[in-house]
Amino acid sequence: MIYRRPFSPAALALISLLASARGAPAQDAIPPPAQPPPAPLPAYRAPVIALAQPAPGGAVPQDRPVVVFRFAAGEPGDPVDARSFAVTVDGEDRTELFQLSLAVAWGPLASPDDAIEPGSHEVVARICSARGACIATTTLVTVGVSAVNTTESAGGKSTRKKKQLLDALFGALRTLIGN
Repeated sequence: MIYRRPFSPAALALISLLASARGAPAQDAIPPPAQPPPAPLPAYRAPVIALAQPAPGGAVPQDRPVVVFRFAAGEPGDPVDARSFAVTVDGEDRTELFQLSLAVAWGPLASPDDAIEPGSHEVVARICSARGACIATTTLVTVGVSAVNTTESAGGKSTRKKKQLLDALFGALRTLIGN
């Protein structure tokens, strides 16, 4: 049988000191190098929409107040959803008046039954991508007084009478040529 001698109190103190020193960090130790932060993800690009016609600072005539919007996908894997196109004029929905293609929407600011007043009008257009990223643009469109309205108001009844006279003359010519 092997006989072991018990540890002396000094040896026990030394073992205890070594064990506690091993678990505690050394004061002069060099910290490990810092890990670089993870690379940021590229920013997601929403679709793009812009007023193409009239040009900035331009105007549309009152008798044909048509505007054109262009739009494009922001991400190659997230196409534009043309069905999501919406437009308001002075807060009123005018979407049903617009026609769409894959990258363009065009239409009047007012229906043919409703006249639009000359002056500035706030037009807001919105489009979304297939994944639901939406973008809107707000612009002021100036509606100018059309030449037809100016002529009629300046000439009044005489302009209408001239038009009626010319219509009657052309009708008579058609009748003569047709016989």
